[in-house]
Amino acid sequence: MIDLLGKSREFDSAWSLLLNHLKKKNDDDDDNGVHSIVSVDTFAILIRRYARAGMPFPAIRVFEFAQSLGSNCVCVSNSDLFEILLDSLCKEGHVRIASGYVVRRKELDCKWIPSVRVYNIVLNGWFRSRKLKNAERLWNDMRKENVAPTVVTYGTLVEGYCRMRRVERAMELVTEMRKEGIEPNAVVFNPIVDALAEAGKFKEAMGMLERFSILESGPTVSTYNSLVKGFCKAKDLVGASKVLKMMIWRGFTPTSTTYNYFFRYFAKFGKIEEGMNLYTKIIQSGYVPDRLTYHLLIKMLCEHERLELVVQVSKEMRATGFDLDLATSTMLVHLLCKLHRFEEACVEFEDMIRRGITPQYLTYRKLTENLKKSGMAVMAQKLSVQMSSLPHSTNLPDTYREGGDRSRELRSSIIKKAQAMSDILKTSKDPRELSKLRNSSQNPVASANQLVEDIRRKFSRSSTIAETSDHP
Repeated sequence: MIDLLGKSREFDSAWSLLLNHLKKKNDDDDDNGVHSIVSVDTFAILIRRYARAGMPFPAIRVFEFAQSLGSNCVCVSNSDLFEILLDSLCKEGHVRIASGYVVRRKELDCKWIPSVRVYNIVLNGWFRSRKLKNAERLWNDMRKENVAPTVVTYGTLVEGYCRMRRVERAMELVTEMRKEGIEPNAVVFNPIVDALAEAGKFKEAMGMLERFSILESGPTVSTYNSLVKGFCKAKDLVGASKVLKMMIWRGFTPTSTTYNYFFRYFAKFGKIEEGMNLYTKIIQSGYVPDRLTYHLLIKMLCEHERLELVVQVSKEMRATGFDLDLATSTMLVHLLCKLHRFEEACVEFEDMIRRGITPQYLTYRKLTENLKKSGMAVMAQKLSVQMSSLPHSTNLPDTYREGGDRSRELRSSIIKKAQAMSDILKTSKDPRELSKLRNSSQNPVASANQLVEDIRRKFSRSSTIAETSDHP
């Protein structure tokens, strides 16, 4: 109940409920009743809800209130709840407040030294906020206070440096932790492999994989997935395929994430035959694709107008328990309209409504316009009635325009206006005109039109004045 009230931001009601239970406990000597209701979890829930609501200071007050109760009133471990408080604040972006609260606690109690878990939480918070200097300062404080780092600490540091594209420093940390007798594991190695592959340093990434392979913990599926992702982003399908074969040979089963990196590559570069070949192979091997796999395939096939394959994949998608969602149904309707198969488009449109999916207004407009042009006004009216019964937005994209390819026309118009502006600005010496464009609330084309017209008018006026002065 506290969680539900906090989720709806009914914090006053949540406090009333909490205080009532505490009051009952104080009035009743039976500890077995309320003791299990108001626990550390109760306060943890309230702290997290305050943090998610962007209210860090009330979250801190919850911790201090729980701390003031003491163990006689409620089962609260102050150290655990303190870590929950810091974790909640850091995850919601309040790392500076969390760090300040740690400093304040140290000032109030000179003998108190933060635990390694506290340091790990705040370190992770600084790296997530991309505050490298703050993270490094905290790491130095940790070393000065002789708090022994753990593999989680080094994993946090390595992942943070990799996220900041400082992979060389991350690799130095692996050497440091080994000197301290801490054996690296997947938490440490995976971010390095991922960062090296992301940067296209495949030789170093493969070398790190081999170093990782001789350890007892060894690489994980995520390690191989990082390499597959990197090769696919680098357009190196051969390299990605080699990693996939290595992965299978070493006893790892590829996941949907593994295969979807391949399908993203095929969809991006229109490799239909390769994509369908891989899809057929994984189906034959007994693998069941996930929704994203089907989405990527249907997107690729729709873009290349391969309707027969779209229908085939859609049927197989339904057979595996995935119904077409808004995105896939929309792509199918648009493809059918493009191929002038309006009756089938209407069937799919009505099926979307039957399944409880509200079609996009753009899809509705395109379909009804095509139906009217094709002499199918009755069907267009039927769809209009169905659409009017559904709550939907009637906003259209700025690039949409009836009866034409607005996006191509818009690009052409912007290029023409830009050229006209360039020609006129060569003779204009008034930079204030550009600031007018920058501050304008008009759309880009209207702003360009207005700017060109203003400059042309001023230029024309200045030319007239010059001619007049030449002929007194």
